[in-house]
This record gives sequence, C-alpha cells and structure tokens, in this order.
Amino acid sequence: MPLIHRLPIRLSRLALTLLAVLVLAGCAASPDFTELRTRVIPPADLALAEDAELRVYLRDAGGILAETRLDPLDSGPWPVVLRYDRGALAGAEAPRLSAELRQAGRLTHATPEPVALAPEAATDDVDLPLAVRP
Repeated sequence: MPLIHRLPIRLSRLALTLLAVLVLAGCAASPDFTELRTRVIPPADLALAEDAELRVYLRDAGGILAETRLDPLDSGPWPVVLRYDRGALAGAEAPRLSAELRQAGRLTHATPEPVALAPEAATDDVDLPLAVRP
C-alpha cells in the first residue's frame, strides 16, 4: 500500500490517541468535592436586620477556595455547610476559615481571628465566633 494511502489511517489513530489522552486528563482534573460543617456563633445581644446575610469563607494565601452565603433567620448559632474541592485544599498555603455578617449593606460582625484549617482535619465541625466590627 503506498504511503499516501496509509496517511489517513495514521492520522485517525493519532487523533484517537489524542482524544483518549484529553479524556483521561479531564477525569484527573475534575474536582473532588466534600463538605465541611461549621457553626457560626453570634454575640448574645445580636439584633438581626431583615436583610442580614451571613458569609463563610475558606481562604488561603492566594485567595478564596470556597464560599457559602445564607440568610440567618434567628438569633443563632447557625449551622453552615461549606462545600469545597479537596484538591484545592490539599494544595493550599495556610488555609483559614472565617465568617462575616452583613446588614444594611455593611459589614457589622466578623470572625475576630480566622481558624487555621489543616487538610486532614477539614471534616471536623468548626465553631466560628462573630464579634462586632467597628
């Protein structure tokens, strides 16, 4: 068989091989989501506004790894489930968990000191206290 006739077969094989590699790479890079249960503890004298919004963040030195928001309806404490990618946490530099409460468009309360989170302990329940922001 002349070379010119074998060229389409070789190109087809090459294309199929490249496609298989891309599919495998896509599977390897897909996120591995899991959940972290937290409990946000507001001050005892907190009066919630109707438009209150609670945000819980998982951050590292490079930025936000995961975030969730909810509208608290009572005086708390508020259980929160934060969904994150295990791979992102494993590669994170100094991951920390924090919470903040916004009311009337302003940041009114926040976690005084973000909680350090070790990747192997990321399934434990974490309490996040809130304090008044000046």
